[in-house]
Amino acid sequence: MLSSSDIGKHYVLLHDSEMNIGNADSTVTGALMYGSERSVSWYLMKMQYVPQTCDSDINCVLKYETDNGYIELDRKYISLNELYFICAYSNYTVIEREYFTEILEEISSCSNGFILDSSPPTKGEVQVHNHRGFITNPHYVIVTWTGFDDNIDATVFGYPEKLHYFSLKTGKKCHVVHHFLFVLGT
Repeated sequence: MLSSSDIGKHYVLLHDSEMNIGNADSTVTGALMYGSERSVSWYLMKMQYVPQTCDSDINCVLKYETDNGYIELDRKYISLNELYFICAYSNYTVIEREYFTEILEEISSCSNGFILDSSPPTKGEVQVHNHRGFITNPHYVIVTWTGFDDNIDATVFGYPEKLHYFSLKTGKKCHVVHHFLFVLGT
């Protein structure tokens, strides 16, 4: 179990792949590698930093304490269409195991941010590119869209402007994956 928690270089990928936008019914959770078996202070923040104390920090909405590396935030403290960050702090911790001592370094980290959106994007038009009504390569399908707009400014997540593309993988058979690239129409 201990060796399975060492994800090394994949930690950055996991952190960068977190969900940034949810709907009004989304559950907001945070998970922290090496967060179990130690006390973790969690903060719901309006800015991306770990505060010294939540009580006197104007950007700190709420503080939670856990010892399991996981938190589920109460949505009543989260306003729709506002940017928030989940931040976590834990001291340097020493855990005595049966045959060895495990040293857990201090953790001070924040999420990339999230917004719970009050409404879906405005309607638009989606086109699946084909040749005479047929998709000639089921493993590569080009989909474009125009006319969609949203009340969320994607620049707060580091995008230069509105989203231009995204991709997903899907399939019907085990171990067979189809890649789809979605491109914003001009």
